[in-house]
Amino acid sequence: LGTTALAAAATLSANVALADVTISGGMEFTYEDHDPGTSTTGASNDDFNSDQNVVIKFESKTDSGLTLGMVQNIESIGEEAVGTAASDENYIYIKGGFGTIELGNNDGAGDQLTRTASDLVGPDALSDNGSGMTGAGNLVDDNADLILDINDQNNITYILPSMGGLTVGASYADGGQGATENDDITTFGAKYAFTSGAVKGTIHYGQGSIDAGTVGGVSRDSNTMALDVSTGPFRAVIAKGEADATTAGVTTEVTDYGIQYNLGNGLTLAAVGTQVEENTGGETSDITTVSAKYNVAPGLDAYLTYHDYDYEDGTTATTNDDDGSKTYVTIKASF
Repeated sequence: LGTTALAAAATLSANVALADVTISGGMEFTYEDHDPGTSTTGASNDDFNSDQNVVIKFESKTDSGLTLGMVQNIESIGEEAVGTAASDENYIYIKGGFGTIELGNNDGAGDQLTRTASDLVGPDALSDNGSGMTGAGNLVDDNADLILDINDQNNITYILPSMGGLTVGASYADGGQGATENDDITTFGAKYAFTSGAVKGTIHYGQGSIDAGTVGGVSRDSNTMALDVSTGPFRAVIAKGEADATTAGVTTEVTDYGIQYNLGNGLTLAAVGTQVEENTGGETSDITTVSAKYNVAPGLDAYLTYHDYDYEDGTTATTNDDDGSKTYVTIKASF
């Protein structure tokens, strides 16, 4: 029995050794100062918040040439006292000559292959955990990425291998089996990489659709296009996206554009302009963002981000209008 047990243990160890295991992580600690156009009596308008991630990744290769992997991303995020951690992403992937298949809770192809100018800013971009600068009306989002997308949901994603600079992918997420859970999501994304002299760039396109969750409900669509170019220390992005709101006939349209400049010695500056509006009713939000990133040491970055925004709800009553600003100071450590 002892010999058998030792043999079994040796076999198990050999099988486990086939998988490479990596653990990585990072944390962002942010101070936010809000200067709202509409103030609340007694509100301090400032706070601390944090976002911590620990990623565990297993990967192995089969004799047939396939690469198998599993990812578990554990995240704790929030303001003030943060005492809980939850699984943010958990999925498996299979890679081969046919491309990549991902199964589980992860971002869809629409998120992986599209672009927005907010990507130039860093952890306190408009698209990061919601900005609160678009009011509570029909405006769906504040960036020109694929707005109606699959975000860390159980889905099937298939990304084809790159063909001459072109990468294409699609994702499908089932809304559930209940009577009110018919809001299935289908997304499609593509990007084309090119080089012209000293200029490198990518063209991005994304499309997504959500079925009506209930009988007689509103099905919704979203699309985005973007151009991302860089040369030397400069990088520029221009993007346009739109998405249907839950109200039939109302669409949010977002245009953002930005430029980034690497000054060297660890300092990078960026500026982004964003216009958000609905196609009917006159609800709008105009946002100007400037940011600076400084690499303090390998794996340690400091960010200063400033947003100036002007939100108008599009009605004759101006009580919901908000013309204010937000300032973020963030320390990010990566391991």
